[in-house]
Amino acid sequence: MDPRTVADNEWGVIVDHQDLLELRWLPSTSTMTDGGFMATLCLFVAEAEKARRRGVFIDAIQFRHTFGPGVMEWRDAHIIPRYGAAGIRKFAFLVPAGFPRAGAEAIEGPAVFPTRWFEDRHTMLAWLRG
Repeated sequence: MDPRTVADNEWGVIVDHQDLLELRWLPSTSTMTDGGFMATLCLFVAEAEKARRRGVFIDAIQFRHTFGPGVMEWRDAHIIPRYGAAGIRKFAFLVPAGFPRAGAEAIEGPAVFPTRWFEDRHTMLAWLRG
């Protein structure tokens, strides 16, 4: 079955690949507020809870927002636990070439799953599906 868009807003598109769920950030993130970021993550985690995919990823190639104070702490407290409860067992970021964390893997905050950063989509998909 082909991937299908299951939700979107002005900053991102959520695509169900049938075995993986993707949040694709859009170039409009250059004008996004922290509130817009939080709303988009809430939309993504709600779709993850419905879809119950073991692997999810965020395509951050076009992500342009700069986080304000406390945003990542909010994510750790309010979003990451919901990913785990939704059955996610692998989380990945597709990042631009030269991104400082590319190739790294970590368990972030209260996560019960590894997160890994990739510069290559094919390699990322193989890791998520492996």
